[in-house]
Amino acid sequence: MSNPQIFRLMHQAHRAMFRAADRTLAMRFDITATQHGVLLYLKDNDGASMGEIAGAVGLKNAATSGLIDRMQKKRLLRRRPSECDGRSYVVELLPYGQEVISASKTLIVEANTKLLAGFDAAELDQFGDFLQTLRKRADAFDHLND
Repeated sequence: MSNPQIFRLMHQAHRAMFRAADRTLAMRFDITATQHGVLLYLKDNDGASMGEIAGAVGLKNAATSGLIDRMQKKRLLRRRPSECDGRSYVVELLPYGQEVISASKTLIVEANTKLLAGFDAAELDQFGDFLQTLRKRADAFDHLND
């Protein structure tokens, strides 16, 4: 590609991947890809604060609050006051949330296999390095605007 339109192509790929993930996760578990991301984050960070979850899934605090409310109604997790700071809340996985994580492992492997078919290990390594570098540069650029 002599004149790559990287941002447009990445945006289109991101949207297509999330549409596919949302459809599949909604059909099987009645959750969105973002809700699944929260569950995966809590799997390794149970008891995380709302701000930590917001940062992990790339949402603003207000949007995260609504997301957690919807997930709590589905009995995936619960929000409770922090024992360390009565003004804040922590979020914990409930058994159903853990079940969804376990049940979705096969789905994730299948999706990754289909999406990455045809790429060899060197191409995937190079693409992963490219994405990591781009993310770091974008984060650094973001801090310049603070």
